[in-house]
Amino acid sequence: MADTLTVQELTDLRLNSLKTAVDDWKTMTGRLEKLATGGDGQVSGEGLRSAANAATWQGVNATVSRGFVTKTAKQFSDAAAEAKSVHGLLHDAHSDFVKHKADLRTAIDDLAKRNIYVNGNGSVIASVPSGAAAGNSDDIHKPTDGELEVAQRRINKILAEASGTDRIVARALRALVKNKYDFTEKGADSVEEADLAQGRADAEYWKKEIAKGHVEDWDQEKLDRFNEMLEKQRDNPGFTETFATGLGADGTLQFWRDLADPGQGNTPEGERAELLGQVQQNLSMSLANASHSHSPEMEAWKRDVIAAGGKQFGHEGIMVKPYGFQIMSNLMVKGKFDSGFLNDYGDALRTFEEKKKPFEPAAVWGNPGIASQLDYTGKGADGDFGEPGTDPMGGYLKAVSHNPDFATKLFNDDGWADYLVEDREFYDEDDPFGKGDGTTQSRDALGKALLAAGTGLDPDQPHAVNSYEHTDAQRQVLENTLGRLSAKGDDFPPELRDDMALLLGNWGDEVHRSASSLDTADSPLDYEELLEVSTQVSRDQDAYGILMEGVNHAVVADLHAEHEGDPEEELKRAGQTVGFMESARYHAIDTDKDDPSWPAKWGYHAYGGVANFVPVVGDAIQRGVDSAAYAWQLEEQQRIDDKAAIDTTQNFQSRQTYLRSLGEEWSAMHPDHRLSEKGNEYLRQDSIGNSAFNGNTTANRIAGQH
Repeated sequence: MADTLTVQELTDLRLNSLKTAVDDWKTMTGRLEKLATGGDGQVSGEGLRSAANAATWQGVNATVSRGFVTKTAKQFSDAAAEAKSVHGLLHDAHSDFVKHKADLRTAIDDLAKRNIYVNGNGSVIASVPSGAAAGNSDDIHKPTDGELEVAQRRINKILAEASGTDRIVARALRALVKNKYDFTEKGADSVEEADLAQGRADAEYWKKEIAKGHVEDWDQEKLDRFNEMLEKQRDNPGFTETFATGLGADGTLQFWRDLADPGQGNTPEGERAELLGQVQQNLSMSLANASHSHSPEMEAWKRDVIAAGGKQFGHEGIMVKPYGFQIMSNLMVKGKFDSGFLNDYGDALRTFEEKKKPFEPAAVWGNPGIASQLDYTGKGADGDFGEPGTDPMGGYLKAVSHNPDFATKLFNDDGWADYLVEDREFYDEDDPFGKGDGTTQSRDALGKALLAAGTGLDPDQPHAVNSYEHTDAQRQVLENTLGRLSAKGDDFPPELRDDMALLLGNWGDEVHRSASSLDTADSPLDYEELLEVSTQVSRDQDAYGILMEGVNHAVVADLHAEHEGDPEEELKRAGQTVGFMESARYHAIDTDKDDPSWPAKWGYHAYGGVANFVPVVGDAIQRGVDSAAYAWQLEEQQRIDDKAAIDTTQNFQSRQTYLRSLGEEWSAMHPDHRLSEKGNEYLRQDSIGNSAFNGNTTANRIAGQH
């Protein structure tokens, strides 16, 4: 079969022949075991061996004949052992493929109910029937981008597991029959055992290849083979632990240092640089997998790699010697590392930095005598794959973001949170001692780590969030982060805007309840801190779009939720929040009043990643979310086109279309309310409009603008 099975191939796979083979090999195994050991009074291999050993051999027979009989007797045992292995592999293969096919069928059926179609190649697409076909167009579900991402990941996982079973069993069977004229001894009896054995074999092979040295001279074909092997074995403990411990801590670091940047004008570029990015990610995932082992050998590797953080690693013929921390952090950009290792590694890295008084990251990590090009996961300023990756805190924080539970624990440690958010300096790794473009790559990684800590979600993975529920620890992260970042005022790091927008959207219900509070001193979240952070986030168009989409989602969901008392409260709360957000937006414009309009076109679209962090809602709510979002985006584009003047006293006036859309959505939920009666549209608009005015006035007052 192909390296990766398609949906069509797995669906069409007929298992009857495989089941027949399993039964036949079970029978064959029983017969061969009898031939090998006896048990029914017949001639057996064990009987031949015993007779040969008990006989008195003379002359040539003592060597040639006796050896032949003994070897022949052993062949019966080997044949039985080989048959047992074949039976075990085929039995597991059949069981696994039954499961893979069932998983695929279940996934396809589940997704079809959400109007998601899976084609024969495994790609998922939205397949929304027409209103006429569905019978009621109001009940037609339209899959979101987030749902499609999660669906694609689900299908890919099933196909990868099925392809893995196929590959492992085929390789194990080939190994059993490799000798044309002899039976092998016992092989793996199960897919799991075969997988581990193959992983260890691959690790031993590549360990020897690396030990030959000059890995920088590997041609593209060899590097590609290495990468393909990593991709297949990166989740296999048999490979990952054997590979890491086989190279040793220093050997692991030296390997990547040599491969990534041999210097002397030979820094990889073009296709090789792109391939190195794949190697880097697969190697990172391999080491992440290995880090979860607590064997004595792996525990020693983890201690040693941390101890090597302050050691410099050179390369033959050049002077540049990066620190171990810099190398290892670039091998932590993907995968979920063990929490204990992340804790120990982070403490060692921070201790190393704090011992240097005063610590200036650019002077230490960006020093030309130290800095090497170690990161190939993204494109540099020249458009080619490859960036310096000199700040080890960046790679570490990427690893933290991929382990959300650890991220939450880390940022609830005041010492760490203060160090990362308030105390530590960050620098542009592309231009450590110049101005560069103002982007600090490691601070961008800080934003992702904060996002993971406050949401419990890995920012690099698609999710289907089901509710606004969070743990107390995640709430503590949010509240503390709002406090620390709001205190920065206009020095709020630009790299954190989009991630904070996603974080606030993930907590959209709390943001809505806080923004619409009548008593700002008693809001669920600190009102003033929330306003300041919302203002700083709104200084960036995309971040503002992300924030507004998340808040809009929460507002509409609240309009549809069940509440006690007069439903008009939810209408007024919606207006109150709109006024709050408009105040934040215009405070942002006032901060950057030299350019109060954004040149880019909004258009109607979903902002990057929002769907991964807000709850999946029913179709009716989603239609309301989409309708309201369309209204405010049209208004935003109109303001940009008209270069709208700043008016911080009645900002909400420019949101009348959005407010009207929310009012109509509210009336659809409460058709019997007096404000929904025909002819009362003015009263309904007055209710939500006055609330927007109040929310706007309150926010302006708290911000000190009158």
